[in-house]
Amino acid sequence: MKRIWIQRIGAAVLCAVLLAGCMPGGPAADSTASVDPLTGQEQQYPGQRPAAVVIDNAPGSTTQWGIGSASVVLEAAARADTAPSLCLVYPSVSAMPTVGPVTLGQDLFWRLLSGQQVLPIQRGCDLYTRNFLDYWNLRAVDALETGRNAFTTGNTDWASPLWCTNGQSVAKVLSSLSLSSALSEDPAESAEDSTQEGDTPAVPTVPALLPQQTDGHLPDADVADAVQAAVQFPSGSTTRFAYDTDTGTYGMLHNDGSPQLDANTGIQAAFDNLLVLYSASTPRDDGRTLDYDLTMGGGLWLNGGHLWHITWTQGTGSTFAFYDADGRPLRILSGRSYIAWLSSLTGEEVTVQDSAGNDLLQP
Repeated sequence: MKRIWIQRIGAAVLCAVLLAGCMPGGPAADSTASVDPLTGQEQQYPGQRPAAVVIDNAPGSTTQWGIGSASVVLEAAARADTAPSLCLVYPSVSAMPTVGPVTLGQDLFWRLLSGQQVLPIQRGCDLYTRNFLDYWNLRAVDALETGRNAFTTGNTDWASPLWCTNGQSVAKVLSSLSLSSALSEDPAESAEDSTQEGDTPAVPTVPALLPQQTDGHLPDADVADAVQAAVQFPSGSTTRFAYDTDTGTYGMLHNDGSPQLDANTGIQAAFDNLLVLYSASTPRDDGRTLDYDLTMGGGLWLNGGHLWHITWTQGTGSTFAFYDADGRPLRILSGRSYIAWLSSLTGEEVTVQDSAGNDLLQP
């Protein structure tokens, strides 16, 4: 298994970012008026806040509800000694099916999605996540607060780990939590673009999470045959993917190679884009919880059986800028995306193989 460390790519990342910054124009601005900020596809829920639910994905957790219909799935480990969790992101509370098993919130996810005015949904959280929510005056729909008003266990044992929720149940408690499912307007833009009497008010929008395009114009891939991928997290947890030429998507697999099915439908979760992003990280004062650096890093992008080596930066509004191996701005193709965050401290690894089983990543 080939191991890639963030320390070894730091200089290359900085060089690529500086080079890209000197290129005229930089990445084109996103047009979000009629485009879903999560997928780059047609907007189905204009004016609605995305909703994100953190669910368990430990090796022993083999049943996930809602993973097959999420627009974006994030995966990362909060601590160096624990398995990762998944964050399922939907374009609206109305788009949420049954989702679970709901687990601890993670400030990394809420930091990444803050620019999209995401509605966080969790089952408790650690002190660092609580501090983040409090500092920014954010409120989560938390199972430990709302209990059976918005969550179920599927049985009579409230101590069961299989806590689930759905969009309808979440919507019912928003008012009591002083939360809204609607996007709020940017005060500056609202004052500048105030409508005249009789005009139709503009629908609030948010920036796209990922820089996306729809015309298919891309730089040549670094590898044209990248059909197997495996992301190894702490505690023996590995998320695998296999490319399906018929659907043009990467099917998600458990560590043992079995399909990662959505318990709602029995259908395997699959993604148009796989993004594995490396982040420098430092241990927090408890010595175990990780603080991820969201300034810049390197990574991989897989789409359509092809692989690109990329670098990334995160700007204001919780949006990303991507660059190819030559430092040119890169806008990924629209569609559903899986994004893994790998720490530099925990021995996390990624492997990618071609159709003959050859490893494509050099040590």
